[in-house]
Amino acid sequence: MFIYPDFPHNTRWLTPEERALAISHLADDGYGKVDELWKRTTMQGLWDAVSDWKVWWFAVAVMSQLVGQSFFIYFPTLCATLGYDTTVTLLLCAPPWVFAGMVAFALTWYSDKKKQRRYNYFVVSNALAALGFIMSISTMNNAARYISLFLMTQVLAGSLVLWGWISNTFIREPAKRAVAIALINALGQIGNVVGSYVWPSNWGPTYRYSYVVCFAALMVSTGMFGGMYMYLKHLNEQIERNERDAKDVKELRDPIGFRYVV
Repeated sequence: MFIYPDFPHNTRWLTPEERALAISHLADDGYGKVDELWKRTTMQGLWDAVSDWKVWWFAVAVMSQLVGQSFFIYFPTLCATLGYDTTVTLLLCAPPWVFAGMVAFALTWYSDKKKQRRYNYFVVSNALAALGFIMSISTMNNAARYISLFLMTQVLAGSLVLWGWISNTFIREPAKRAVAIALINALGQIGNVVGSYVWPSNWGPTYRYSYVVCFAALMVSTGMFGGMYMYLKHLNEQIERNERDAKDVKELRDPIGFRYVV
């Protein structure tokens, strides 16, 4: 662990020039004024995180999202419902995830390049997964159900974009950001615990009730993240208004040009 960089100001193997460059890049990304970057202590960061309602909102939304993604760990079981032997079943598990990996790489690269519309990508990803759930609920046709598995795995791309979005929402203070991401991730894992009870064997081989639960969970998470999306858009409009109306740069709370990634 000692080889990993911490912050630019306390990473010993950085040259002074590299350290200055890294700090300036962080400031450009919205961490605030360079001379105020590291004033918050770890305990202050902890308090800032637990007292911010956005952290708890994200945690519950991630929890619901992970319930909707609980089919991940039962994927071989879902492939087995197609009726093939074990070897063929395991081979059939691979193509949906290979395709999902390719789409996830392309989507995350494009999202990072554009820096905005991350919620839109997330919605499309969840919508494709929801369509896959509906197909599996509606039919036992092998071709349709296998296509539905390809659609379900598209939720992977949205999940990767989602964590980038969450990280950027708390970008202003490093200490708070570290605690916030850890807290959201830890509490969100409750969704994995709940999800393990969503796929009882007596609901198979159709698993219609399981798909209904996952569908509902994705709708809840999409709606909660949508509420956060609208709130951050409102904050961006407020920041833009403050920049336009400010008579002195020192009056601004946020760095000029800073916007929350939405």
